[in-house]
Amino acid sequence: MTTTGDGAALRGVAILAASGLTLFALAAVAPSLPAIERTYADVPDAALLTRMVLTITALFIALSAPVSGILVDRIGRKPVLLSALVLYLISGTAGIWLESLTEILVSRAILGVAAGMILTSATTLIGDYYQGDARNRMTGIQVSVMVFTVASGTTVAGYLADTDWRLPFYLYGLALLVIPLVAFGIREPARASAATRDPDQPASGYRIAVLRAGVVYFLIWLSMVSTFIIPSQTPFLLPEIGIPAAFMAGIAIAVFNAVAAVTSIFFRRLRDRFDNNIILAGSYLFLGAGLLLAATADGLPQAMLGMVFAGIGFGPLMPTLFAWLLAIAPLEHRGRFVGGLTFFQFLGLFASPLYSQPIADRIDMTGAFAVTGLAQIALGLAFVGAAISTVFFAGTRKQD
Repeated sequence: MTTTGDGAALRGVAILAASGLTLFALAAVAPSLPAIERTYADVPDAALLTRMVLTITALFIALSAPVSGILVDRIGRKPVLLSALVLYLISGTAGIWLESLTEILVSRAILGVAAGMILTSATTLIGDYYQGDARNRMTGIQVSVMVFTVASGTTVAGYLADTDWRLPFYLYGLALLVIPLVAFGIREPARASAATRDPDQPASGYRIAVLRAGVVYFLIWLSMVSTFIIPSQTPFLLPEIGIPAAFMAGIAIAVFNAVAAVTSIFFRRLRDRFDNNIILAGSYLFLGAGLLLAATADGLPQAMLGMVFAGIGFGPLMPTLFAWLLAIAPLEHRGRFVGGLTFFQFLGLFASPLYSQPIADRIDMTGAFAVTGLAQIALGLAFVGAAISTVFFAGTRKQD
């Protein structure tokens, strides 16, 4: 259902505000990691455990997402979202007062559960309340808000971390502003029955929907594995090409996120003109070109150009996959399908360093970027072929 008016506007703001907290769960604490490692230097395996402060959240977002999807379908979207926001507030700000590194890790795992519930609930609500062009617009804005929040949140957290590593944990208090927005701005959608069908969905059975969703899940996982090399490994790439300043690595990552945030807003216009195959082809080709530019750069200008190209590709990629999945998922099982999407998205994010670091160890970091860029280009060319095949077979059917 798509409605207009003040109530619809408040609902949209509430959904987007909640969505913005999800990736922010990872970003806000990142600048504090070096100081956390120094604080707990006497703890065995402090270096590894400190890095887990970031990655354990992503892992638990993935692990909790399927269960979140079931809860969203059985209990309801709004109750799960409100409960998750309260859990997010408590576990996110816990780093302000927790003493041991183990306690902080446990709180970060709980934060991952909360963030997984939030993203699953918010994305399911977009599928419930919007169809067609409005849904495409909302998925584009949702990704833009998530990416922009990461970019701005990392910047603010970096400033705070220079004063005290615990200060960025106060940023999770933003959930206090989102809770009343959700409480008063969102009304629980009417429960769908198996006989009710989304007008954006093809008339196909549940098993076909699962198979089609599997394609989207694979693409979202592959996309996150290959694209997360930018925020996770750019600080190691730039010194190899003669740019040792950590500040410039932060700027490069911010450029990538900012460009992705801007281009994702235009997803709706792309979706009006092109089908999924063409959009995905362009996304992967731009991503691959950006990674290759960064890998072959002999200075900062080309590396930054690579970040721009990669951001252009990544911007429409995520909303395309989100909208595709929402169009596939049966109404009565939408939460579970979206939970699967969240699971594979963050599982790919968690697995990205496990993929890229062995390549970097065997060759170097520029080699890891180059290999990933070539793989992205190959995937883009595969979608070019799929787009051409679709046009060819459509023309053949018309002639028949």
